[in-house]
Amino acid sequence: MDLALALLALLPLALPVLWLWRLLAPRGARRWLVVGYGLLGGLLGWPLLLRGLDALGIPLAPGLLWVLFVGLALATVLVPRGRPGAPAPVTNPGILPGGNGRLILVLLGALLVLRLGGLALEVYWRPLYPFDATMHWATKARVWSAYRELLPFVDNAQWLLEVDGRVFTDHHPAYPRTVPLLQAWMALAVGYWHPSLVNLPWLLCVLALGAAFYGQAREAGAQPLAALVFLWFLLTLPLLNTHVALAGYADLLLGTAYCLALMALFNAIQQGARWQWVLAFGCALGCALIKNEGFFWMLTLLPACWAAWRGGPGLLLAMAAVGAVAVAVLLFFPRELVVAGHSLASLDLYYRPGSLAAIGRSLFLFDNWHFGAWLPPVLLALVAWRAPWGLRQCAPVLAALGSALVLFIFLFTCTQFAIGAIRHTAVGRISLHLLPASLFLAGLLYGYLLQESQLAKKEER
Repeated sequence: MDLALALLALLPLALPVLWLWRLLAPRGARRWLVVGYGLLGGLLGWPLLLRGLDALGIPLAPGLLWVLFVGLALATVLVPRGRPGAPAPVTNPGILPGGNGRLILVLLGALLVLRLGGLALEVYWRPLYPFDATMHWATKARVWSAYRELLPFVDNAQWLLEVDGRVFTDHHPAYPRTVPLLQAWMALAVGYWHPSLVNLPWLLCVLALGAAFYGQAREAGAQPLAALVFLWFLLTLPLLNTHVALAGYADLLLGTAYCLALMALFNAIQQGARWQWVLAFGCALGCALIKNEGFFWMLTLLPACWAAWRGGPGLLLAMAAVGAVAVAVLLFFPRELVVAGHSLASLDLYYRPGSLAAIGRSLFLFDNWHFGAWLPPVLLALVAWRAPWGLRQCAPVLAALGSALVLFIFLFTCTQFAIGAIRHTAVGRISLHLLPASLFLAGLLYGYLLQESQLAKKEER
């Protein structure tokens, strides 16, 4: 009965799928985009709705929330029905054409279903476990679901001065509320705090990532088999699977939002599709709703827009602009001013010896990512050698991920967070924010190599 209620509670998180379906009237591979972006929209939008109700002084009563959901579902008929767009052109050839390709397509699809089914059982069987979840995510969720309102969380010093028993503290009281509100909603729907069922939204998150990744790869011109192979690389990343099985961290949700934002941005630039711009903008804003780091990853999408606007030399100009802004921030930004939970004074800036080598071990030596961290740089080098025109094609993605990589390395080499690299306690989690998007880049680069190979064969003939 509890599982049935929990599965029913996932319906409000999937409601935006219906809205997008009516708005976009998708056909072909774009159905996957509707599912992926719709699920992420629910994961980000339903907590916003709960926050709005609380701000109005309305208690988070399950009965009221279900009535609100039914009303929103019925309002779907008022959403204007869009016209189905033309299918995206296929520009990247498949890996193995013909019958062998179809056989591999079926086999990979079956293995992915099996993998996701196993992860679903892990989530259902395993109680809340991760350190971060028990320190500053699920703490808020348990309190809010019990009191049915978003009671304040403060730091330890302020909590000791409070005489009101309705003020709480945890390890990070000022963290964004999206993740704990997802868990709180699941507990409200079930009727009590269930340490496993509150984590079911993580399954929706990995489904959103997979569906949107496949759909955007097809929109970028890949054939089904090529798109599915890179989807296989993505959904079998060991640390990504761990973050689903040990649900409770916020990093998977942030990595999904950033990847979906960058993929939509790339295809919006390539196709001039306004609806892709809307998806990119919404997912980019969603990054800041999940974790403090999301605000800075959101900013890395600005160099992508610059690279697209400036054309050929845009990539170099974007990277130069990022460097100039970084230097200006270090020299002139007020050291005590807090932005997204951080200030220059709190970062304690200086280079930590050994941190860069630790980052390399975590990404390329440890079994965190299999070939996920190796593929993008190797393919980038091959494209620069064999198909340099491909670099211009994916300049926006390169600009965004290049800027994010600079921030990533700076964070773990020149700030107090370098201890998380040296002790191998944080690099894996934070790199999960960027690895899905980097695999999308790898898929693009692979497609450019295949196109160049086809062009070379035609010239030989």
